[in-house]
Amino acid sequence: MTQIWTKTRKYQISEMLAIAAMTLLLIHIANGSMERTIKYGFLPVSIDKRPFGISNFGISSIILFFLAFGIGIREKNKSNATTTLLIVGGALIGTTALGVSVIDRGERVATFLTVSVIGYVIMGSGILRALQRRRVTSKIV
Repeated sequence: MTQIWTKTRKYQISEMLAIAAMTLLLIHIANGSMERTIKYGFLPVSIDKRPFGISNFGISSIILFFLAFGIGIREKNKSNATTTLLIVGGALIGTTALGVSVIDRGERVATFLTVSVIGYVIMGSGILRALQRRRVTSKIV
């Protein structure tokens, strides 16, 4: 039996949000790496404000990852791209936050641990989507 499957609007929005979140996260990580090595990043200071000790790009990527997860949560057919980006993005957020806290030798530990936990929660939401997807496909077959 052949099934016809079309991408719904929520499916597409969820994918686009996850792609945008990953792009912002990679820009944030690249800028932060440059700041650590040559003392200034490539983003202008006017864009890269730090309200919570995290740049706007970092906060925006976290919010977009949660939106991508939330929008696609009720979808029957989960996007592989969104699931993968949630897992990889959450792992990047958690791991880089832990790495920065080790490099800074304990300065602003609470901020880095909070960001690290948020990153691993995002990664866990991606794993949850993967498990839900596996459960749905095993019922079909």
